[in-house]
Amino acid sequence: RGIESISLSVAPGKTIAMVGPTGSGKSTIAQLMVRLFDPDSGCISLDGHGLAQLDRDALADNATIVFQEAFLFDDTVANNITLGADRSMDEIEWAAGLAQADSFIGELPEGYDTHVGERGTSLSGGQRQRLALARALIRRPRLLILDDATSAVDPSIEGAILDGLAELDTTVVIVAYRRSSIVLADEVIFVEDGRVSDRGTHDELYRRLPAYQGLIDAYDNGGE
Repeated sequence: RGIESISLSVAPGKTIAMVGPTGSGKSTIAQLMVRLFDPDSGCISLDGHGLAQLDRDALADNATIVFQEAFLFDDTVANNITLGADRSMDEIEWAAGLAQADSFIGELPEGYDTHVGERGTSLSGGQRQRLALARALIRRPRLLILDDATSAVDPSIEGAILDGLAELDTTVVIVAYRRSSIVLADEVIFVEDGRVSDRGTHDELYRRLPAYQGLIDAYDNGGE
Protein backbone atom coordinates (compact mmCIF):
# COMPACT_ATOMS: atom_id res chain seq x y z
CA ARG A 1 0.00 0.00 0.00
CA GLY A 2 1.01 3.67 -0.21
CA ILE A 3 3.18 5.19 2.51
CA GLU A 4 2.39 8.65 3.84
CA SER A 5 4.33 11.11 5.99
CA ILE A 6 6.87 8.57 7.26
CA SER A 7 9.74 9.91 9.35
CA LEU A 8 11.82 7.04 10.63
CA SER A 9 15.38 6.63 11.86
CA VAL A 10 17.07 3.38 12.85
CA ALA A 11 20.18 3.40 15.03
CA PRO A 12 23.25 1.60 13.61
CA GLY A 13 23.78 -1.92 14.91
CA LYS A 14 20.28 -2.32 16.31
CA THR A 15 17.69 -4.98 15.49
CA ILE A 16 14.29 -3.52 14.67
CA ALA A 17 11.05 -5.46 14.18
CA MET A 18 8.46 -3.90 11.89
CA VAL A 19 4.98 -5.13 12.79
CA GLY A 20 1.52 -4.32 11.48
CA PRO A 21 -1.64 -5.74 9.93
CA THR A 22 -1.61 -7.23 6.44
CA GLY A 23 -1.49 -4.42 3.90
CA SER A 24 -0.28 -1.81 6.38
CA GLY A 25 2.82 -0.94 4.34
CA LYS A 26 5.58 -2.87 6.14
CA SER A 27 7.01 -4.50 3.04
CA THR A 28 6.76 -1.26 1.08
CA ILE A 29 8.88 0.51 3.71
CA ALA A 30 11.37 -2.38 3.67
CA GLN A 31 11.71 -2.25 -0.11
CA LEU A 32 12.18 1.52 -0.05
CA MET A 33 15.07 1.02 2.38
CA VAL A 34 17.05 -0.90 -0.23
CA ARG A 35 15.82 1.21 -3.15
CA LEU A 36 13.84 -1.45 -4.97
CA PHE A 37 11.91 1.65 -5.99
CA ASP A 38 12.15 5.35 -5.14
CA PRO A 39 9.71 7.44 -3.08
CA ASP A 40 7.58 10.04 -4.86
CA SER A 41 8.85 12.64 -2.40
CA GLY A 42 11.32 12.87 0.45
CA CYS A 43 14.52 10.86 0.71
CA ILE A 44 16.00 7.78 2.34
CA SER A 45 19.56 7.85 3.65
CA LEU A 46 22.07 5.24 4.75
CA ASP A 47 24.80 6.54 7.06
CA GLY A 48 23.92 10.08 5.99
CA HIS A 49 24.10 9.36 2.25
CA GLY A 50 20.94 9.55 0.14
CA LEU A 51 20.24 6.19 -1.50
CA ALA A 52 19.45 7.88 -4.81
CA GLN A 53 23.02 9.21 -4.93
CA LEU A 54 24.67 5.85 -4.27
CA ASP A 55 25.96 3.61 -7.03
CA ARG A 56 23.69 0.56 -7.41
CA ASP A 57 26.54 -1.89 -6.82
CA ALA A 58 27.72 0.01 -3.76
CA LEU A 59 24.18 0.07 -2.40
CA ALA A 60 23.78 -3.67 -2.98
CA ASP A 61 26.94 -4.31 -0.96
CA ASN A 62 25.80 -2.12 1.91
CA ALA A 63 22.06 -2.77 2.10
CA THR A 64 20.33 -6.00 1.18
CA ILE A 65 16.92 -7.59 1.63
CA VAL A 66 16.01 -11.27 2.03
CA PHE A 67 12.45 -12.32 1.20
CA GLN A 68 10.29 -15.16 2.47
CA GLU A 69 10.54 -17.07 -0.81
CA ALA A 70 14.18 -18.01 -1.24
CA PHE A 71 15.10 -18.41 -4.91
CA LEU A 72 17.90 -20.92 -5.41
CA PHE A 73 19.58 -22.00 -8.62
CA ASP A 74 20.14 -25.56 -9.82
CA ASP A 75 23.74 -25.39 -8.69
CA THR A 76 25.91 -26.22 -5.70
CA VAL A 77 25.33 -24.93 -2.20
CA ALA A 78 28.53 -22.88 -2.42
CA ASN A 79 27.59 -21.26 -5.73
CA ASN A 80 24.14 -20.41 -4.42
CA ILE A 81 25.82 -18.53 -1.57
CA THR A 82 28.41 -16.70 -3.68
CA LEU A 83 26.31 -16.17 -6.84
CA GLY A 84 29.53 -16.54 -8.80
CA ALA A 85 31.47 -13.89 -6.88
CA ASP A 86 35.09 -14.62 -6.02
CA ARG A 87 34.82 -15.73 -2.39
CA SER A 88 37.12 -17.89 -0.32
CA MET A 89 35.93 -21.07 1.34
CA ASP A 90 36.49 -19.39 4.69
CA GLU A 91 34.06 -16.62 3.71
CA ILE A 92 31.47 -19.12 2.50
CA GLU A 93 31.69 -21.15 5.69
CA TRP A 94 31.56 -17.98 7.82
CA ALA A 95 28.34 -16.82 6.14
CA ALA A 96 26.78 -20.28 6.35
CA GLY A 97 27.68 -20.53 10.01
CA LEU A 98 26.15 -17.16 10.81
CA ALA A 99 22.99 -18.20 8.96
CA GLN A 100 22.94 -21.43 10.98
CA ALA A 101 23.15 -23.37 7.72
CA ASP A 102 26.48 -25.10 8.36
CA SER A 103 24.94 -27.93 10.36
CA PHE A 104 22.63 -29.20 7.62
CA ILE A 105 25.19 -28.49 4.88
CA GLY A 106 27.59 -30.80 6.70
CA GLU A 107 25.02 -33.59 6.43
CA LEU A 108 24.52 -33.22 2.67
CA PRO A 109 26.14 -35.89 0.44
CA GLU A 110 28.83 -33.57 -0.92
CA GLY A 111 28.64 -30.74 1.58
CA TYR A 112 29.10 -27.36 -0.08
CA ASP A 113 29.50 -29.09 -3.47
CA THR A 114 26.02 -30.65 -3.28
CA HIS A 115 23.64 -29.61 -6.05
CA VAL A 116 20.38 -28.36 -4.54
CA GLY A 117 18.15 -29.05 -7.54
CA GLU A 118 15.94 -26.67 -9.49
CA ARG A 119 14.81 -23.87 -7.15
CA GLY A 120 16.42 -25.78 -4.29
CA THR A 121 13.74 -28.47 -4.25
CA SER A 122 16.04 -30.98 -2.55
CA LEU A 123 16.05 -28.77 0.57
CA SER A 124 13.37 -27.92 3.10
CA GLY A 125 11.84 -24.46 3.25
CA GLY A 126 13.86 -23.55 6.32
CA GLN A 127 17.09 -24.77 4.71
CA ARG A 128 16.42 -22.71 1.58
CA GLN A 129 15.79 -19.64 3.71
CA ARG A 130 19.06 -20.11 5.57
CA LEU A 131 21.01 -20.39 2.31
CA ALA A 132 19.38 -17.20 1.06
CA LEU A 133 20.39 -15.51 4.30
CA ALA A 134 23.98 -16.76 3.94
CA ARG A 135 23.99 -15.31 0.41
CA ALA A 136 23.10 -11.91 1.88
CA LEU A 137 25.50 -12.15 4.82
CA ILE A 138 28.56 -12.95 2.73
CA ARG A 139 28.37 -9.35 1.49
CA ARG A 140 28.68 -8.15 5.12
CA PRO A 141 25.99 -5.49 4.62
CA ARG A 142 25.61 -2.57 6.99
CA LEU A 143 21.81 -2.85 6.63
CA LEU A 144 20.08 -6.22 6.44
CA ILE A 145 16.32 -6.45 5.96
CA LEU A 146 14.52 -9.73 6.58
CA ASP A 147 11.02 -9.66 5.07
CA ASP A 148 9.55 -12.72 6.79
CA ALA A 149 12.80 -14.37 5.70
CA THR A 150 12.95 -16.85 8.60
CA SER A 151 9.28 -17.88 8.64
CA ALA A 152 10.14 -21.54 7.96
CA VAL A 153 13.06 -21.61 10.40
CA ASP A 154 12.66 -23.10 13.86
CA PRO A 155 12.38 -20.30 16.48
CA SER A 156 15.42 -21.57 18.39
CA ILE A 157 17.53 -21.46 15.23
CA GLU A 158 16.14 -18.02 14.41
CA GLY A 159 17.21 -16.84 17.85
CA ALA A 160 20.74 -18.11 17.26
CA ILE A 161 20.83 -16.29 13.91
CA LEU A 162 19.78 -12.98 15.45
CA ASP A 163 22.22 -13.42 18.34
CA GLY A 164 25.02 -13.82 15.81
CA LEU A 165 23.91 -10.79 13.81
CA ALA A 166 23.96 -8.68 16.97
CA GLU A 167 27.72 -9.23 17.22
CA LEU A 168 28.33 -7.93 13.66
CA ASP A 169 27.27 -4.34 14.23
CA THR A 170 24.87 -4.78 11.31
CA THR A 171 21.57 -2.92 11.45
CA VAL A 172 18.80 -5.50 11.06
CA VAL A 173 15.19 -4.73 10.19
CA ILE A 174 12.78 -7.66 10.48
CA VAL A 175 9.34 -7.58 8.89
CA ALA A 176 7.96 -9.92 11.52
CA TYR A 177 4.89 -12.13 11.75
CA ARG A 178 5.51 -14.14 14.88
CA ARG A 179 6.14 -13.29 18.51
CA SER A 180 9.36 -15.32 18.68
CA SER A 181 10.93 -12.97 16.11
CA ILE A 182 9.49 -9.78 17.56
CA VAL A 183 10.65 -10.27 21.14
CA LEU A 184 14.28 -10.59 19.98
CA ALA A 185 14.30 -7.06 18.58
CA ASP A 186 15.76 -4.05 20.39
CA GLU A 187 12.77 -1.99 19.26
CA VAL A 188 9.43 -2.58 17.54
CA ILE A 189 7.91 -0.23 14.98
CA PHE A 190 4.14 -0.60 14.63
CA VAL A 191 2.80 0.29 11.18
CA GLU A 192 -0.87 0.99 10.44
CA ASP A 193 -2.47 2.40 7.29
CA GLY A 194 0.86 3.36 5.74
CA ARG A 195 2.10 5.24 8.80
CA VAL A 196 4.28 4.51 11.83
CA SER A 197 1.69 4.69 14.59
CA ASP A 198 3.98 3.84 17.53
CA ARG A 199 7.36 2.45 18.45
CA GLY A 200 8.93 0.98 21.58
CA THR A 201 9.94 -2.38 22.99
CA HIS A 202 7.63 -5.35 22.54
CA ASP A 203 6.61 -5.24 26.21
CA GLU A 204 5.89 -1.50 26.08
CA LEU A 205 3.69 -1.74 23.00
CA TYR A 206 1.93 -4.86 24.22
CA ARG A 207 0.96 -3.08 27.44
CA ARG A 208 -0.18 0.24 26.00
CA LEU A 209 -1.44 -0.45 22.49
CA PRO A 210 -4.60 -2.58 22.13
CA ALA A 211 -4.20 -2.89 18.34
CA TYR A 212 -0.67 -4.24 18.77
CA GLN A 213 -1.71 -6.59 21.54
CA GLY A 214 -4.54 -7.96 19.41
CA LEU A 215 -2.23 -8.53 16.46
CA ILE A 216 0.38 -10.36 18.53
CA ASP A 217 -2.31 -12.54 20.10
CA ALA A 218 -3.62 -13.32 16.61
CA TYR A 219 -0.11 -14.36 15.55
CA ASP A 220 0.06 -16.68 18.56
CA ASN A 221 -3.24 -18.25 17.53
CA GLY A 222 -2.20 -18.72 13.93
CA GLY A 223 -4.21 -15.81 12.54
CA GLU A 224 -3.45 -12.57 10.60
